[in-house]
Amino acid sequence: MKNYIEDKNVQKNRWWILTAIGMFTIMSTLDGSIVNIALPVMSRDLHIPMNQAEWVVSIYLMMICGLLLFFGRLGDSIGKIKVFRVGMVLFLIGSLFAGFNNSLALLLAARIVQATGASMTMANNNGIVTEIFPMNERGRALGLIGSFVSIGAIAGPGIGGLILGQLPWGYIFWINIPIGIVALILGTIVLPKDLPSRRVPIDWAGFVTFLVLILSLFMGIFLGQERGFTDPFILGLFALAIVAFGPLFILKIIKPIHWSASRFFKTVRLP
Repeated sequence: MKNYIEDKNVQKNRWWILTAIGMFTIMSTLDGSIVNIALPVMSRDLHIPMNQAEWVVSIYLMMICGLLLFFGRLGDSIGKIKVFRVGMVLFLIGSLFAGFNNSLALLLAARIVQATGASMTMANNNGIVTEIFPMNERGRALGLIGSFVSIGAIAGPGIGGLILGQLPWGYIFWINIPIGIVALILGTIVLPKDLPSRRVPIDWAGFVTFLVLILSLFMGIFLGQERGFTDPFILGLFALAIVAFGPLFILKIIKPIHWSASRFFKTVRLP
């Protein structure tokens, strides 16, 4: 089998595959917005100031942003579906531990695990859909993935308010467990095995540099609001972000443009 389009079993289940992918896409974006409404309650129960409670949201979004490129490349190397499956499990594990209100440290660690799983699924969902759906249905399927992202972001505050009105705040994370288990079982049944592919090299230096850029930049922005943007530590974070941005800009943007331009002028013969 060269592609999923030729596999009759995959084509029969393609909309169920999209359903499983869509459920995790909704949960991944839902968890970026559902927590906002619970921050005052978390601050009270964990006995922490509000500015520390805000890291529950920030660390999740920062880690997703910093890891997306890596897990997208990893999916190209070892298989998108394999990475997606592992991401589903990690997201559920993170959701389970995030609901225990023992300490801020445990909550942040659980959110990092959650974000890692969410990043693994989000980095590969469009790729899986592109490989599975035929050309005449691909646009509709990708559009639905985009709709799932919006649904999760929009529904988060409303669902969070409903849960907090009746239950402790841990349930804003535990609501993922039953839904995620259903999606995991469905995915186990309908998701096919990865197609044989050639392993592609992973740019570890580029990944680490990008992660440092994201973390230092946004930590500087968030902490700068508390400590002041003239604080030496904050200035150091911004300096680190600039240092990390330099190699990325030169190697990933300027160099490819220069190479493409050089190749173009070599192939053009002037009269």
